Amino acid sequence: MAVVERAIAPVVLAALADTPVVVVNGARQVGKTTLVARLDYPRSSEVVSLDDAANRDAARDDPRAFVSRPVDTLVIDEAQLEPGLFRAIKAEVDRDRRPGRFLLTGSARLLSAPDMASALVGRVEIIELWPFSQGERAGFADHFVDLLFTGPRELLQGSDMRRAELVERIATGGFPDVVARSPSRRRPWFDNYLITATQSVIRELSAIERLAEIPRLLRLCAARTGAELNVSALANELSIPARTTDGYLALLEAAFLVHRVPAWSTNLSRKVIRRPKLVVSDSGLACHLLGVAGAMLDRRGGPLGPLLETFVANEIRKQLTWSTERASLWHFRDRGGAEVDLVLEHPDGRVCGIEVKATSTPRAEDLRGLRYLADRLGDRFQFGVLLTAAPEATPFGPKLAALPVSALWAREIRQARRQ
Repeated sequence: MAVVERAIAPVVLAALADTPVVVVNGARQVGKTTLVARLDYPRSSEVVSLDDAANRDAARDDPRAFVSRPVDTLVIDEAQLEPGLFRAIKAEVDRDRRPGRFLLTGSARLLSAPDMASALVGRVEIIELWPFSQGERAGFADHFVDLLFTGPRELLQGSDMRRAELVERIATGGFPDVVARSPSRRRPWFDNYLITATQSVIRELSAIERLAEIPRLLRLCAARTGAELNVSALANELSIPARTTDGYLALLEAAFLVHRVPAWSTNLSRKVIRRPKLVVSDSGLACHLLGVAGAMLDRRGGPLGPLLETFVANEIRKQLTWSTERASLWHFRDRGGAEVDLVLEHPDGRVCGIEVKATSTPRAEDLRGLRYLADRLGDRFQFGVLLTAAPEATPFGPKLAALPVSALWAREIRQARRQ
């Protein structure tokens, strides 16, 4: 498989230019090691991995000596494996606060570790790396989020992508090793990945007595991906206390296996539902956990709807790590029935809404929630899109449109084909 240029790379280099410590966080096997190895560092650099036992021993025995190297940028891969390094890094940065001193990667949210949080506060920028976006797979950074806020009418283009290809993209997800494999070879990879993720990574974060509950919880998360989080219901399924379940969910989040989309709190209605949505962080992983793939996804009564929403939410989450427009991601629902799957709010107050449906025949009533937001927000409402499996792009007024799901990345792909 050819090396894929990561859209986040310029963001990492920009952070190194003005920040002493930069952290690239992400799940295992999303490409962190490849990313930091291929960065075009402006000055001297050295990459050391704590996956190597000898490096771990050296870091543990003398952390000050380990981080005091004659290079401009020391890159420490899998830094969460030796938390004792963080105070040594703090001391080194306090001695010499030049930008770009350290680039750390971690397969868990490093600031979840108390030593990291207390040692590096005010000295660090955190950047998240997720599995490949669809645009990255095609060789380009996707800019759907930017276009929503700067030129949404440019997105009104049809697609030549068939429904079967969309289903296959959902089943594949974005893990680099999965993208490179045939469908029949993905299952063994996911099986082994889950063993590593639920045992090695989780144990790195916390001592868990009932580790067997973690895979069960992850499967339950997949069965509810894209839905509002109900911790009590999950706890009942597992027959464990809700507080324990909530703690396990926090560990899954710290390992980047799931993420939450918070409820958008607004004065539009006093009846707003405030539960977050829970999303498995890769649609291919969610499909594997549910035991579905290919045409099975699209059968009548199948899970295509929530998995498509998971796919879209993850693509948006990825783009937000490099988009120029620094929006935040939410969802909206009130007790009166108004609902929008995803809401993007710009720091200047502008709002875009995204509704997701697996239908190939979008109807005006599918935009009901988007119209609700548009009517109540007035000038704050920038644009609303209904993403569907239909190939056509259909305007529904000056600020609403139904678009093919491939609008998330297709514009960049079409530009590439013309060049």
